[in-house]
Amino acid sequence: MQFSNTYFCRMKTKDTEVYFKDFFRKEKIDTSKKYLLAVSGGVDSIVLLNLFKVLKFKFSVCSCNFLLRSKESDQDILFVKSICDKNKIKFYHKSFETEIYSDENKISVQMASRDLRYQWFNELLKKNNYDFLVTAHHRDDNIETILFNFIKTTGYKGISGIEKKTKNIIRPLLEIGKTDLIKYAKNNNLRWREDKSNYENKYSRNKIRNKVIPILSEINESLGKSILESSKRINKVEEFIGYHLKKFREKYVSHSTNFTEVSKTFLNESNNSLLIYDFLRGYGFHYDQISQFIKTIKINNNQKFYSNKYTLCNDRHSFFIIDSNFKSKVNIKIKSLGEISIGDIKLSVTKYKKQNFSLNKNRSNAQLDYEKILFPLTFRNYKEGEKFIPLGMSKNKKVSSFLSDAKVSWYDKRHQLVVEDSNNKIIWLVGHQINNEFRVNNKTKTVLDIEII
Repeated sequence: MQFSNTYFCRMKTKDTEVYFKDFFRKEKIDTSKKYLLAVSGGVDSIVLLNLFKVLKFKFSVCSCNFLLRSKESDQDILFVKSICDKNKIKFYHKSFETEIYSDENKISVQMASRDLRYQWFNELLKKNNYDFLVTAHHRDDNIETILFNFIKTTGYKGISGIEKKTKNIIRPLLEIGKTDLIKYAKNNNLRWREDKSNYENKYSRNKIRNKVIPILSEINESLGKSILESSKRINKVEEFIGYHLKKFREKYVSHSTNFTEVSKTFLNESNNSLLIYDFLRGYGFHYDQISQFIKTIKINNNQKFYSNKYTLCNDRHSFFIIDSNFKSKVNIKIKSLGEISIGDIKLSVTKYKKQNFSLNKNRSNAQLDYEKILFPLTFRNYKEGEKFIPLGMSKNKKVSSFLSDAKVSWYDKRHQLVVEDSNNKIIWLVGHQINNEFRVNNKTKTVLDIEII
């Protein structure tokens, strides 16, 4: 559905060009930059192409064929290509097996087409050094998006609408209505192609456009204006939350190479729950997961939650967001005495006579009975369920239980290292405790000294 003149004042042809130029001024975008236009052949993107041509910007064009409308899709590509050839505009096009991608990834065809085109757009931008991708989203698209997101319960971010500029994507037609675009196209004798699938109601967006909006418009004649005004107010809320989220990060969040740690002292302040929702959404966790996680951290449960890329885990004083794809695997053979480098870690392995022994209480050092140890040694990650006899004890204890008693964080447990001898016995829980079986005693003749430098 196109919103009629009842809802918005129509622009004159010249006004469209003035508004278009003004967009770049307001958004502080250098018009001499290099642009890549996403053009489908519909009236919106054809107007976009013409405006760039009239104003003599530096630009190229790209078109996608999602192979969903047989010959019509091919004809769309040929139509856009003919315009580019005629005007000597560099043109890129690509076909996608959209339905196959949709099935393999268990997502809708619309989501599949979005993923595929933006992956390709990003490749083109990087490979050819374009400064911005430009799309032809207009005011009616924005209204449909707000309604669509509202139905999906996306939260305030979803109903704040489409942004004019996000990173390297700009949408200079966003405040121009479909009716104005059609008028501009007709006044400038532009040709375009109609996508008949826009009138089919098998997709949710089409149902909103063709069925929901007409019904709502009967209730509120200024529906489009009302939706956009509400969206602008929501944007102010987003700015407010964004400011406080920045303060939250500064106060409670610390980043390391492979994880993010959040101090749970934020629980002492009652207004931070809303910020946690926004913060964790940035890592791909959805509303229900976050709600459950907030309950988890309040009762100090160690339940884990997973997004596509991250693992969320509660601990005593903090919670951790871990890159799920990161695997820190250590498995190094120590065949003889000397210094060994293991990534950023250096080990010194030496031996000396018992009479030269002096107790070293530093946790980065282990002193053991050399005669009881069989080389080669293995310096590796500990495995779940492994046991050893901690110094001063007579029975085996699980490594995991020892670390829990020592109040070691979940993240550090995950990366705990051990030294094992060739009898498959853990002789040192690195940084914590040696195995009582290998302690230095009155019968020891030679001391094996392992130290992290």
